[in-house]
Amino acid sequence: MGETLGYVYRFEESNGGKSFRPLCLFEIDKKTSWFWEAWPAPRPLYGLHQLDKNPGAPVVVVEGEKSADAAQLLLPGHVCVTSPGGSKSANKTDWSPLKGRNIVVWPDADEPGSKYADLVARLLSEAGASSVAVLTPPEKVPKGWDAGDAIQQGWTEEQAHALVDGAKRHVDPGRTVNGVAKLQPAKKPRSEKTEKPKQRDTLLAALDGAQLWHSPEKRAYATICVNGHFEHWRVDSSVFQRWAAGQFYRSTGGAPAGQMLSDSLRVLNVRAVEDGPCHTPLMRTGWVDGASWLDLCDDAWRAVKITAHGWEVVENPTVKFIRSETMAALPEPEAGHMLEEFRSYVNADDNDYSLIVAWLVAALWGRAKAYPVLALGGEQGSGKTTMARMLRTLVDPSAVPALALPKDERDLFVQAMSGHALSFDNVSKVDAWFSDAVCRLSTGSGFLTRKLHSDSEPFWFQGSRPVLLNGIPSLTDRADLAERALTVRLLRIDETTRLSEDEFWQEWDKALPGVLGALLDAVSAAARHYDETKLDRSPRMADFARLMTAAESGLGWEAGYFMAAYAANRQATTDQVFESDPVAVAIVKFVTTQHPKNGWEGTATELLEALNQIVSDDMRRSRFWPSKVNAMGNAVDRAAPLLRHKSIHVTKRSTGSKRLITLTVTSG
Repeated sequence: MGETLGYVYRFEESNGGKSFRPLCLFEIDKKTSWFWEAWPAPRPLYGLHQLDKNPGAPVVVVEGEKSADAAQLLLPGHVCVTSPGGSKSANKTDWSPLKGRNIVVWPDADEPGSKYADLVARLLSEAGASSVAVLTPPEKVPKGWDAGDAIQQGWTEEQAHALVDGAKRHVDPGRTVNGVAKLQPAKKPRSEKTEKPKQRDTLLAALDGAQLWHSPEKRAYATICVNGHFEHWRVDSSVFQRWAAGQFYRSTGGAPAGQMLSDSLRVLNVRAVEDGPCHTPLMRTGWVDGASWLDLCDDAWRAVKITAHGWEVVENPTVKFIRSETMAALPEPEAGHMLEEFRSYVNADDNDYSLIVAWLVAALWGRAKAYPVLALGGEQGSGKTTMARMLRTLVDPSAVPALALPKDERDLFVQAMSGHALSFDNVSKVDAWFSDAVCRLSTGSGFLTRKLHSDSEPFWFQGSRPVLLNGIPSLTDRADLAERALTVRLLRIDETTRLSEDEFWQEWDKALPGVLGALLDAVSAAARHYDETKLDRSPRMADFARLMTAAESGLGWEAGYFMAAYAANRQATTDQVFESDPVAVAIVKFVTTQHPKNGWEGTATELLEALNQIVSDDMRRSRFWPSKVNAMGNAVDRAAPLLRHKSIHVTKRSTGSKRLITLTVTSG
């Protein structure tokens, strides 16, 4: 076993033809000698040694030895074989080693090639092949085109895989069942037992084309070739399950049983996690090898690569973007547009308009580790819902463009795993738990809980997301959320200029590709200047401020324009939040009127007693006022950022059995 049986020599003749002469090893009178003589029929397959080394690999049958060698280079994960002596020797070849194998026939692009493919497919069926498919050569290739020509044209492994994956199951028109063609092996004598491969093994063999890998969270993924491009899906996703069922159908003509499919997917899950490489999956945006990437989420799985030198749409990107089934496609961006085209669609003053643009640039920046929360406010008729939908179409369009508030943190982070940006519509109030969770989602603090129906197995999410909130009341009445927010108030739309829904979206669909291209120009400028950009003072969202300072030249803004607009917005938001925090207001009144020079120090109990003396009876009885000491301590912690803006610094320390609060008046 494994010994060489002979060689096939190809001779190029002076008249442009070619001839083949096999050099074979024969045994005569118990002596072995080499002769320029063909093997006696049935002849061994050319490439037979590869079959023995790769018992589970899919097989490709080509026409001719030269094509077999070329196809093997293009398809290293397959075994490529042929009948010795070319197309005229198919009937003289021993095809029995291919019994039980999944086979694709790759014919030459001419009529003899088509006839050879039909003959070989029938012979393989009679030899007991598990499945036989025949591929169609690409359109507009020269007559006689084969794998050798593909190599000369510079074909890649990905192109070859796509061609093979598109092969269609071979059908012998003379064999039908109820009018449906069916591949059947030749009848065997009753005394001969035919071993049928197990259906599960057949399914697993059909799924060999999937490249398995896992994420740092140990979630299993598969990269599959579909219509000439690569897609990346969770192994337990419905999309991958449909693909797996389709592969089984193309191999056998049948549908996999539900339990068999589930068992096979569990096997793939184990292989992906234990044997597959680890990659970080990206959703919509990402930063890889010094470039920012944006997934267009179109059917061809194209992406935009954004560098310091510009941006371009890339076919078959190497980065591993994943998608949820609700994610929708961005339009192909158009170059050469100015961002001023976007201004007429935003009914806000110039400061607020610049903050909306800043949120969009941050949402498209693949290097971002934290995102500001965009809070859209305004009276009825200001178009908040339409504005939110429009902004979503620029960064992360979805089949569900607006979300209802989740009932708990688990639901919120499940939503975060289903898309890049989260947009919550018509928010009437912001509960404390939701505010805290959005803050964590904004800065990428993560989330950990138990999996459903599990006592100890963890479920966790690590990452940050751009968040958009819109509603009539103030959405940032908590200081921690206010520090992370861009609070924008939209202006009421005049009834004389208001467009109908259809008119507005028709106009916007035309403008959208150009506006997206202009935003990508800004992202490119940020990539060009980000590393060299330094801030004199770093606000809470320092990376965001640095990003927008680096992007100013790409937006046509003067240096320092963004920081001025951002500082004014933060100050206005802080003032608004301060006025809605009764404890912060009371502390400022207490310190400035009674301890303006040296400040104050004492326990939470003493502070509560002191503040109770200066607030109204109605305030003390309201639910907004802390009635217990521990509630006062928590209220002081929440008010601390607001008090800093009023030049009052809060510190806490323990001395003996006491925990003291110090309120220090600062100079600014």
